Amino acid sequence: MPTSGVLAAEPAGTDISGKTLPEGYGLTMAALLPRDPEWMYAYWEITANTKARILRELGADIFEKARQVLRVHEIPPPAGEGGRHFDVPVMLEAGSWYINAAGPGRSYCAEPGLVLPDGAFFGIVRSNEVTLPAGEVSDVMDAKWLDVSGEFDRLLELSGVEYIGKGSGEVAKSLAQRWELLRSVFSRAASWGVSSLSSRAGVKPPEKKFRLAADCEIILYGAAEPGAFVTVAGRKARLDPDGTFSMRFALPDGNTDMPVTALSKDEKDSRRIGISVTRLTE
Repeated sequence: MPTSGVLAAEPAGTDISGKTLPEGYGLTMAALLPRDPEWMYAYWEITANTKARILRELGADIFEKARQVLRVHEIPPPAGEGGRHFDVPVMLEAGSWYINAAGPGRSYCAEPGLVLPDGAFFGIVRSNEVTLPAGEVSDVMDAKWLDVSGEFDRLLELSGVEYIGKGSGEVAKSLAQRWELLRSVFSRAASWGVSSLSSRAGVKPPEKKFRLAADCEIILYGAAEPGAFVTVAGRKARLDPDGTFSMRFALPDGNTDMPVTALSKDEKDSRRIGISVTRLTE
């Protein structure tokens, strides 16, 4: 048996091609990732033991009576504004959420929790801290140029379409890879290309223009008999004890089919619902 904190090596010849990441890891945790200067991505896991402790402390119906939120803390708070934060309404069962930040170049952490009927906040677990990029043209002036054609091919492979059907852990990994590559490509392209050209030509860097960005996601939710086997677009859904479930997907342009199937616990009955969603971005 391996010692704690050490991963056992796979035996020689072991086929791991069909293995998938688990839905959860049995640990109450939260993580925060930067996406761009104005958006962050949070994902979390709240174990059954943690939920049971909350129910004992706050009451059996607290998840129905309280508001479920992600509390986002700015770190450090602006001078004279101690403990500044904002709440994002979420469904804690979703396990992940995109967050529109208050401003670029700032540091944040996120905390899934409950706003109780009396207005008090009950935090469940706090994430790591992240700092968003400044969102402006770099002031680095040098004469280097960069060929990014090969890396743009990799960017295409990391497009949002691949998120359909993935669990929160897989999405977080893809987002981390995508962010690192975007930061590498565009920070170097801006500082090595645009800044150098402007410096030699005596032209001031362009001022920041008015911008608008938008993206789209979809949350699918439903219910089946407790103990049933349910899949959404071929991905197994995790049912709560009462049979309810919810899943979150990225929504690319075009038509996306998300068939929902359910098989009874005794495998004697089955149901299917066909859902098709079309997105058109202009």
